[in-house]
Amino acid sequence: MDIVVTIPKNEYVNDDIETTIYEQGGYEQFWQLFKQPKKLNIGDRVYFAKNGYIESSMKVIRIETKAIASCEVTNRTWNGCLIFYE
Repeated sequence: MDIVVTIPKNEYVNDDIETTIYEQGGYEQFWQLFKQPKKLNIGDRVYFAKNGYIESSMKVIRIETKAIASCEVTNRTWNGCLIFYE
Protein backbone atom coordinates (compact mmCIF):
# COMPACT_ATOMS: atom_id res chain seq x y z
CA MET A 1 0.00 0.00 0.00
CA ASP A 2 1.47 3.35 -1.02
CA ILE A 3 1.20 6.33 1.34
CA VAL A 4 1.26 10.11 1.02
CA VAL A 5 3.11 12.26 3.54
CA THR A 6 3.07 16.04 3.76
CA ILE A 7 6.35 17.87 4.14
CA PRO A 8 5.86 20.62 6.74
CA LYS A 9 6.44 24.12 5.38
CA ASN A 10 9.20 24.76 7.92
CA GLU A 11 11.09 21.78 6.41
CA TYR A 12 10.98 22.87 2.75
CA VAL A 13 14.52 24.32 2.78
CA ASN A 14 15.95 21.24 4.52
CA ASP A 15 14.11 18.97 2.09
CA ASP A 16 15.56 20.80 -0.91
CA ILE A 17 19.10 20.59 0.53
CA GLU A 18 18.72 16.90 1.43
CA THR A 19 17.37 16.05 -2.03
CA THR A 20 20.24 17.85 -3.76
CA ILE A 21 22.84 16.05 -1.67
CA TYR A 22 21.06 12.67 -2.05
CA GLU A 23 21.10 13.05 -5.83
CA GLN A 24 24.89 13.45 -5.70
CA GLY A 25 25.12 9.93 -4.26
CA GLY A 26 26.45 8.25 -1.17
CA TYR A 27 23.56 9.00 1.21
CA GLU A 28 20.40 7.23 2.32
CA GLN A 29 17.15 9.10 2.70
CA PHE A 30 14.54 8.28 5.30
CA TRP A 31 11.28 9.61 6.70
CA GLN A 32 10.20 9.48 10.33
CA LEU A 33 6.75 8.36 11.41
CA PHE A 34 5.52 7.77 14.95
CA LYS A 35 4.34 4.28 14.04
CA GLN A 36 4.52 1.99 11.03
CA PRO A 37 1.53 2.13 8.68
CA LYS A 38 -0.02 -1.35 8.91
CA LYS A 39 -0.09 -2.05 5.17
CA LEU A 40 3.14 -0.34 4.09
CA ASN A 41 5.62 -2.86 2.69
CA ILE A 42 9.04 -2.97 1.03
CA GLY A 43 8.61 -1.96 -2.62
CA ASP A 44 5.63 0.34 -1.93
CA ARG A 45 5.94 4.04 -2.68
CA VAL A 46 5.91 7.07 -0.41
CA TYR A 47 4.53 10.17 -2.15
CA PHE A 48 5.65 13.54 -0.82
CA ALA A 49 3.25 16.48 -0.84
CA LYS A 50 4.60 20.03 -0.83
CA ASN A 51 2.53 23.19 -1.29
CA GLY A 52 -0.58 21.03 -1.57
CA TYR A 53 0.70 18.93 -4.49
CA ILE A 54 2.53 15.64 -4.89
CA GLU A 55 6.09 16.71 -5.66
CA SER A 56 7.89 13.37 -5.76
CA SER A 57 7.82 9.74 -4.72
CA MET A 58 10.34 7.14 -3.69
CA LYS A 59 10.32 3.36 -3.28
CA VAL A 60 10.51 1.89 0.25
CA ILE A 61 13.63 -0.25 0.65
CA ARG A 62 13.65 -0.75 4.44
CA ILE A 63 11.40 -0.14 7.43
CA GLU A 64 12.87 0.08 10.93
CA THR A 65 10.60 0.40 13.95
CA LYS A 66 11.90 1.87 17.22
CA ALA A 67 14.95 3.08 15.32
CA ILE A 68 17.31 6.00 15.77
CA ALA A 69 19.18 7.60 12.86
CA SER A 70 21.09 10.82 12.33
CA CYS A 71 20.71 12.95 9.24
CA GLU A 72 24.21 13.70 7.99
CA VAL A 73 22.95 16.77 6.12
CA THR A 74 21.07 18.59 8.91
CA ASN A 75 22.84 16.96 11.88
CA ARG A 76 19.49 16.11 13.46
CA THR A 77 18.61 12.83 15.13
CA TRP A 78 15.31 11.14 14.34
CA ASN A 79 13.63 8.22 16.08
CA GLY A 80 10.54 6.08 15.85
CA CYS A 81 9.52 4.26 12.71
CA LEU A 82 12.01 5.16 10.01
CA ILE A 83 11.12 4.50 6.39
CA PHE A 84 14.21 4.26 4.17
CA TYR A 85 13.73 4.76 0.46
CA GLU A 86 15.44 5.18 -2.89
